[in-house]
Amino acid sequence: MRFWVFRVCFLLFLLLLGACGGSTSSPKEDRVLRINLFQDPLTLDPRKARDLHTITLMRMLFEGLTRVAKDGAVELALATDVKRSDDGLRYTFSLRNSYWSNGEPVTSFDFADSWKSLLDPSFPSDVAYQLYGIKNAKKVKGGEVSLDQLGISTPDAQTLIIDLETPLPYFLEIVSMSSFLPVPSNMAKLRTDWEHDPKVHVGNGPFVIQSWRRGDQIEMVKNPKYWQVSDVKISSIELLMLSPDTEMQMFQESKLDWAGSPLSLIPTETICFLKESQVLKMAPFAATYFFRVNTVAMIQGRKNPLANANFRKALALSVNRSAITEHFLQGGQTPATAIVPPEMGLSERGYFCDDSIERGRELLQEAKREMELETFAPIVVSYSSNARNAAIAQALQHQWQEGLGIPIQLEAVEPKVYFQKVSHREFQLAAGSWVADFNDPMNFLEVFKYQSASTNNTNWEHPKYIDLLNRSSVCRDSKERKELLREAEKILMEEMPIIPIYHFSMNYLKNDLLEDVVLSSMGQMDFRWAYFSDEI
Repeated sequence: MRFWVFRVCFLLFLLLLGACGGSTSSPKEDRVLRINLFQDPLTLDPRKARDLHTITLMRMLFEGLTRVAKDGAVELALATDVKRSDDGLRYTFSLRNSYWSNGEPVTSFDFADSWKSLLDPSFPSDVAYQLYGIKNAKKVKGGEVSLDQLGISTPDAQTLIIDLETPLPYFLEIVSMSSFLPVPSNMAKLRTDWEHDPKVHVGNGPFVIQSWRRGDQIEMVKNPKYWQVSDVKISSIELLMLSPDTEMQMFQESKLDWAGSPLSLIPTETICFLKESQVLKMAPFAATYFFRVNTVAMIQGRKNPLANANFRKALALSVNRSAITEHFLQGGQTPATAIVPPEMGLSERGYFCDDSIERGRELLQEAKREMELETFAPIVVSYSSNARNAAIAQALQHQWQEGLGIPIQLEAVEPKVYFQKVSHREFQLAAGSWVADFNDPMNFLEVFKYQSASTNNTNWEHPKYIDLLNRSSVCRDSKERKELLREAEKILMEEMPIIPIYHFSMNYLKNDLLEDVVLSSMGQMDFRWAYFSDEI
């Protein structure tokens, strides 16, 4: 019933939209860009930002050495020039004159202090590994060497020198990530509450935070100290925390300028209708939905069948992904038989066939013989509680029980508790996703490089996999490097510590008058160039 009510209401909205010449915006004198952030950011400190919602906010509040340009390529931002040594191990950045929102200058010391603090063993962060390309960074974080041996130096306030462990062909892309954004070193040291309190928060991005009502709304305004303030046309932004249904209703009522990806989900039951109405917009999204598999030998005193590789592969090969993407999701998603999205060019067809139920049954029999088991206790499939995750989990439950005869128990968990369970590895199968931070396959493959990595959480590690990734890091030949990465991904898909389900597509609705929002394939939204066309 809810779907049909929505459909009738949205049809009336579309008719009204056409009669009004396509404008869904509010009067000019009250013009504020309004989007749905969906949930509160976890922090206002880019050194701790991990989820896409928080990272999106960080890109509004801070500016780094490089950034993603309008055309999707990486360009210099606070760096006016960069010189790379012949061996690719040293990068020397020259900084432009720029200022924090409190009027103090942004210096190379701010960058150095930010990165050093992130790598301090006592600093809590899930993203420190993103800096491990810097010389001795991993050893510093592990407490093996002192910060003095970190490959970062600052000859003066406008020069930053970075020494790397190995050459990284994509280093300038890495530097555009939120973990490399600077924080105001004086403020971060003096005020421990600066990352949570808008009244004392300081940034150097195109916008500054004005207020934050938890669970409700964040208000931001143009930063008058931003180095390119004349290019910022939007004077204020409201980021709301709305459920998908409320988001759709507010978009219908012209109270939102953007709905859906990358920050929230358009209700699945409306996708087909929106496509037919030609208002749904789609864009490529370098992201993959998958299930982490806990490969530990024992769970709660019982033998864990998921420790067996053939058992894991039986589950993976028996999934009918096409049924999920075509009949349920319907938003341009594609079945995933690899972890790296096909746009990155490692494997166009993946590493196994979708819906290979017969092969899955054969692998299950092999697993039973290897484990000397005939029956299994129910496998628990955990997921963060929302309608889409629940529907996918139910589809897998049906496919695995009907196709393989394996009992499946579903566990819906409140989001905050869920992420704690995953990080503590208190699960058997756990739904998750990974969104690319930069346009290179390494971004996906390195997630599972080390068992100890906070992003892995599968208890899986493979020496050859590690070796291939290490060799790819020093390989200067692009074709050879791609082959090394392809071999590594093949190992991941043979060992199956993760079960890929589908590659994402961004589905969204947009105010037709809103122009020049930069939406990258990594799900990065940038509003610094955005404007409403009726205001020009």
